[in-house]
Amino acid sequence: MTKDNRNDTQRPSHVENDEPQDPSRRDLLKGAGAGAGAVAAGAVGLGASQADAHPGEGPLGENLKNPYGGRPAGGISLPEYFRPTKYMTGSNANYFPLSEQLGPDEMRISFCGSTPCPPREDQAGTCIMVGLGNGKRFFFDFGSGCVRNIVGMQVPGQLINDIFISHLHVDHYADIPYIYPFRAWSGGYTPLRIHGPSGRTPELGTQGMVNGMKQMLKWHLEAYDLLPIGDGYEIEVNEFDFRQEGGIVYDEDGVVVRSWPRSHAKDGAVGYRLDWNGLNFVWSGDGRPEELSRKYG
Repeated sequence: MTKDNRNDTQRPSHVENDEPQDPSRRDLLKGAGAGAGAVAAGAVGLGASQADAHPGEGPLGENLKNPYGGRPAGGISLPEYFRPTKYMTGSNANYFPLSEQLGPDEMRISFCGSTPCPPREDQAGTCIMVGLGNGKRFFFDFGSGCVRNIVGMQVPGQLINDIFISHLHVDHYADIPYIYPFRAWSGGYTPLRIHGPSGRTPELGTQGMVNGMKQMLKWHLEAYDLLPIGDGYEIEVNEFDFRQEGGIVYDEDGVVVRSWPRSHAKDGAVGYRLDWNGLNFVWSGDGRPEELSRKYG
């Protein structure tokens, strides 16, 4: 065989001329084998001891070594440091509700939906659920169909509370009118807490939206008023000035949430940052990239 002077890759013996050759598809696949093994290792999660690495020849002739073990189905295992949390059990690629304990020092972020329109059978409207090891749970935006996925993750309706709205486009709060009365009806006897920005005028703020929602639901609320709902029909609205930059909008039990204005459609859009136990979660909502999100994120 001859050696390619351009990239030192050995060519197959059937190549007769001395023209430079690009790496073959087989060579590329061989080089990609190590990466594929790493992906497979992340999906399997068997045991703690590391199997012998499976070397592969890369497109430029170098030997590549998979740090996570051998080839797929070749006795792959994960090193201890690969596990993102000691509380995880089973496969690192799947989450099964109630099967994995949330550690006292951990934060779990679950996307219960991330699409604006139209919601699909496999994807609900925007909603992020943040669970903390101190037992607290928060929701950032609450779009169409997210309740289905929240309940599917074994969080019943009566435990849904502390909803932070990034802005008042309906795809970011459409399931609130649904969960509000049925949360009370199913045993959520305490007030629903909704946090959200002001608007350019009072009727364009979060409190104005809640007032309109109550009027829209008046027939439903009166029909169910004979049931034992406690204070479930009460709504505690925490409306803050959307113009504040890094201002605190929530501060309880060591959890601090700040906001800043975002550039999106009109006045009244914000981003959020939650800090707890040395961990943080940032939700920018919708909007264009801008300096404040980089600063506070």
